[in-house]
Amino acid sequence: MEQYDGFIPQNTAPVGVKRIGVYNDQEKRVGVVKLAGLAKAKGEKLYSFGAISDVHLSVADSESDFIRALKYLDASTVDFTCICGDITNNGNATQLARYKELVDANAKVPVYAITGNHDTYAYNDGIESQIATYTGNPMYYSFTHGNDVFIMLGIKSEGALFTDEELNWFAETLEANQNKRCFVFQHCFTGYETTPTCGNANGMYHSYCWSGDGQAQLTEFKRLLSQYKNTVFFHGHSHLKFRLQEGCDYANLDESEGFKSVHIPSISRPRQEDGADDNTSPDYDDSGSEGYLVDVYETGIHLRGRDFVGGEFIPLASYWLDTTV
Repeated sequence: MEQYDGFIPQNTAPVGVKRIGVYNDQEKRVGVVKLAGLAKAKGEKLYSFGAISDVHLSVADSESDFIRALKYLDASTVDFTCICGDITNNGNATQLARYKELVDANAKVPVYAITGNHDTYAYNDGIESQIATYTGNPMYYSFTHGNDVFIMLGIKSEGALFTDEELNWFAETLEANQNKRCFVFQHCFTGYETTPTCGNANGMYHSYCWSGDGQAQLTEFKRLLSQYKNTVFFHGHSHLKFRLQEGCDYANLDESEGFKSVHIPSISRPRQEDGADDNTSPDYDDSGSEGYLVDVYETGIHLRGRDFVGGEFIPLASYWLDTTV
């Protein structure tokens, strides 16, 4: 039987679970907690969407991992899927074209993607003129589903991630939708260098985005998220596995910075702690694949972290997040 430590207050039971066993240090059951169904407690589900990140097409088993996730999410009757950047490993035309081919062949519902730092490696400043060809959407854009707004922020490169126009557009979009629930997708988490933050458990990830001139943009980005309490911020980049919450309570989800922050591991090569104190980022697990299926309710969202290879939801990554506007 799989056992987990490190649950946080936002954790909730996975769908279908009717009771939770309570065990002592000797693995002896000392009690049972009976549970009401989530729908009964929170109301009826409005819709669902997939939230995945860091596909890195061309690396290891990235294609089969991506296809598996798309087909599973389709079969789960999500309304659409959002990809939080790094859809390719090098951002060249061959890899971007392959991304489009895989989406067209395997996704029946819309797929909304944004660029990550890897997607800009080949085109650099020219990515804006290319990305719509392969994803069907520009560098930054928004769409609505029901009463909710999805804000998709692609990035150009490391350092100053946004143009001034994009950052201004983001501020204006938040202001125009301040009375609606807004889900914000942007590739990089809000930590700098080895700063411990959601998406960088215990500061173990050593590749950051907001270098140099990016520090001013990071400050403004965080200010906007903190100002508009109707937002939920989704990000990827570090690939860190859900399981790292066992040693860090803010690894996957955090609200301590003044806004709701949700980290999405990699769909193709999540990272796991290697135990080495050698100033390198954690090791890749090319056999792994993790992401979210998100159920949306009137007053909140149920984040359902999934192991796509193992074909099961991960109890440690099952969260209820109150999103009352």
